[in-house]
Amino acid sequence: MASTRDTLILAPQLEYPPRNGADVTIVELARSISKVSTPVDVVAARETVRYEAGDDIERQSFGGQMRSRPAAAARAILRQSHYLREKLLTPAFVAEASRHLARTDVGVVLHSYLVTASVAGLPDLSRRHLVWSHNDEFAWFEDLREATANPLGKRAASVSLHWLHQFLSVHRDSLTLLHVTEADQAGWERHVPGHRSAVVPIGVALRGHPAPALAPGEPVRLLFSGALSVRMNFDALNHFAERYLPALRARLGDALSVAVVGSSPLPDVEALCAREGWLLHPNVSEEEMDARFREATFSLLPFPYATGAKLKLLKSLAYGVPALCTEAVGAQADLAVPPSLVAGAPEAWADHVVAVRKRGISDADRKRLLGVARAHSWDASAARLLEVASTH
Repeated sequence: MASTRDTLILAPQLEYPPRNGADVTIVELARSISKVSTPVDVVAARETVRYEAGDDIERQSFGGQMRSRPAAAARAILRQSHYLREKLLTPAFVAEASRHLARTDVGVVLHSYLVTASVAGLPDLSRRHLVWSHNDEFAWFEDLREATANPLGKRAASVSLHWLHQFLSVHRDSLTLLHVTEADQAGWERHVPGHRSAVVPIGVALRGHPAPALAPGEPVRLLFSGALSVRMNFDALNHFAERYLPALRARLGDALSVAVVGSSPLPDVEALCAREGWLLHPNVSEEEMDARFREATFSLLPFPYATGAKLKLLKSLAYGVPALCTEAVGAQADLAVPPSLVAGAPEAWADHVVAVRKRGISDADRKRLLGVARAHSWDASAARLLEVASTH
């Protein structure tokens, strides 16, 4: 089916140029699918982009603007809806998505996040409907409900969880959910036993040249990269500042620096960076992102809770840069080969960083990290997705 009829991807969160993990995932999948299948049309937040043979060949803007976080939370509570549904599914997006769903040449529809499938008027037996879940969404909202002190946020998380249960109780047999890890699949299964699903690991874009070898005794540069408008990323940075940074500063002093790179930083992120003396690089180009990674000693994955952190780890490995990970990323520990570290204790982080600084990071270390990244390509992810589309 995938080889004879077009693929439509509905991704209301996607803004160009793609900077955060969910956006990068959709764009890379679209490119890879279009290399081996018929054209792929991606309906993004404000434009529709067509991909053929791995390239975007046509763009059409339809406008629209995502709702603010407070407005989306309030709408979710008042409408007993889902936070992402109220934030992302704008009238302009719904109209454009509906126009493409009316086409008869579409054989596969990939929905980015479950809420997007609510546009499709399921059940629809004329085509395959897949949902790229991005993470364990149940765990994401449960963690958010526990982590936030904002009553509006807590209530929005609760009604979002209720919406997930309600929607899947009606439409589970019309959809196949694609999970990026077995842990995510198990998380959904606990809430929706027997749901149709498959594991489709995310990929990584390999870089042209890895970071150079690092001589012993060089200063330690730590790098956090991610969408800085996402609360989970702020929570991770705050967790790092409170739990891990004091031990690192005690051992390294002025030899330690921290850089934060990403899109649209929250005011809380800006204030945290200013308070801690971290270098903040907002909305950087791909070239500057490359430069920041190539000068980093370690990338930071300091998550107190984690859903969808795998892309950050793979991205670091694709530069040959080791990662410092909390135990919340433990489900991905097989990727964190030395000199990366997965540990919960601040002293374990400090001991490891000091030891690596003492011996340096060799070309052999870089090659080991790159070897892990090479085993996870976007083309492989797209091939698996198309296999699922043809068999489920």
